[in-house]
Amino acid sequence: MTSYFMQRYLTDRTFYKIQSQSIIDNPDQRIVDDLSSFTSTALSFSLTLFNAAVDLISFSNILYTIYPPLFVVLLLYSIGGTVISIFLGKGLVTLNFLQEKKEADFRYGLVRVRENAESIAFYGGEDNELQLLLQRFTSAFENLTQLLISSRNLEFFTNGYRYLIQIVPAAVVAPMYFSGKIEFGVINQSVSAFSHILGDVSLVVYQFQAISAFSAVIDRLGEFDDILDSSRSKSLSDPMEYINLTYSHVKGSQVLDSNGSTPPTTSPRLLDVESLTLKTPKSNSTLVRDLSFAIDEKDNLLVVGPSGSGKTSLLRALAGLWNTGKGKITFYVEKAGDAQSPTSSEMAPVEENSANVNEEFGRPINSNSKSVFFLPQRPYMVLGSLRQQLLYPTWTEEVVVSDTTKPGGSLPFLTQVPNSKNVSEKHRVPVPTTDDLTQVLEDVRIGYILSRFKGLDTVYEWSSVLSLGEQQRLAFARLLLSKPKLALLDESTSALDEVNEAHLYEKMKAAGITYISIGHRRTLYAYHNRVLDISSADADSRQRNWNIKFIEQDTLHNFLKV
Repeated sequence: MTSYFMQRYLTDRTFYKIQSQSIIDNPDQRIVDDLSSFTSTALSFSLTLFNAAVDLISFSNILYTIYPPLFVVLLLYSIGGTVISIFLGKGLVTLNFLQEKKEADFRYGLVRVRENAESIAFYGGEDNELQLLLQRFTSAFENLTQLLISSRNLEFFTNGYRYLIQIVPAAVVAPMYFSGKIEFGVINQSVSAFSHILGDVSLVVYQFQAISAFSAVIDRLGEFDDILDSSRSKSLSDPMEYINLTYSHVKGSQVLDSNGSTPPTTSPRLLDVESLTLKTPKSNSTLVRDLSFAIDEKDNLLVVGPSGSGKTSLLRALAGLWNTGKGKITFYVEKAGDAQSPTSSEMAPVEENSANVNEEFGRPINSNSKSVFFLPQRPYMVLGSLRQQLLYPTWTEEVVVSDTTKPGGSLPFLTQVPNSKNVSEKHRVPVPTTDDLTQVLEDVRIGYILSRFKGLDTVYEWSSVLSLGEQQRLAFARLLLSKPKLALLDESTSALDEVNEAHLYEKMKAAGITYISIGHRRTLYAYHNRVLDISSADADSRQRNWNIKFIEQDTLHNFLKV
């Protein structure tokens, strides 16, 4: 079940939608704790029901043979007890549900302190964090108090129910013994049979607290399951109007002119953005209106504008993370083994619509291919060795497969075997060797971390032991290893000095990588051919809020001088 839920959670970027839109709370706790509780409790209840059924069949005949009215009284008593138990414990399901949520929220607060320890220490925010954590703990404790009160009331009734009727079988059968109708041993036999049957038909009464906790777990998993299903059916917060994101497999030479001729000076086309209007997913506020541009090979674009104008949101749309709005985005990506440029007559578009996914792996087709590479401002550091950091995400399958060969074995359904078709699409270059990894670290000027951390295969919490500048250079090492046709950079050098920034952009140019950058520094103009300036959108205006122009060398010289 864990494998099944995780595959669906990581399908079609459901994990991103849940987190960014706050659809449900604590999906990690539902996968780890609730699934464990569900499977163990379901097995326990199944065995209990089976034993009760066998026990009931075995002893019902004995009691019914001794004195049929006693059997009827027992059934009526158990029905009445069940009804009263349900009435007294009807609030337990909700309280258990809330307890799971509040404890998970408290645990998440502690995890945030651990993950942001340095920032909190710089701010001196220990007292604030303590107050926030105590608030969450108090909320969980108060709910637990209500849960204990309800459980206590139910337990009072359950104990009374259990012992009140124990004297009934002896009191009913004893006169029959004194009248000589039955032997003395039959009294013990009836008491034993009565006790067994009472336990069997009173399962709801005796197990009501466990059943209520189990119901809360089922509710949380059911809610999670519905979210995963709705995401797969493309109905999870999908707007009526959406951005059409397409990855076109291409093969051939340059894009043709309108008259059908092939201009010798035209560079291969990598990206087309047509009439793009970008809106926020929840508030539906317009960020960018009617944007159109094209990116050819070696046509490097700088995106600038005030904070909040939608620069990063544009990259989210290009990555398929946001699809609220309208317009069309087309990436021209190469097929596996094809290093040629696009031609209009041989394009085979595969429309993603932000949701066209590989059925086995659940990742959007080609969005993580060798043709396009996204570089966020704060790089993601995977759990693993330095080698795994460098190979992520292009050669992830090799790392996973090699891990499964370790002694000790593994359950077959927990071993992911990469789809050969998908692997061939991603791996058009061989897996980098140790020498390649060492060289690329030198290229981005962080070769010294090899001696600091004793090689490529040691495991650390890399987001803690590396500075943000080192993490950004490590991300550029991934980019240079992957060698995409097009890179999208979201302030990816913000933590670097200007010398290292210039060095990394030169490395990208030397590798033949075309890039779109978001940034605020004036020095970035020197590494780009054009600039896209996005201003804050006016809700009352229908005019476009962007301007795109070429960067002339004379203008650049004067601009940098200023």
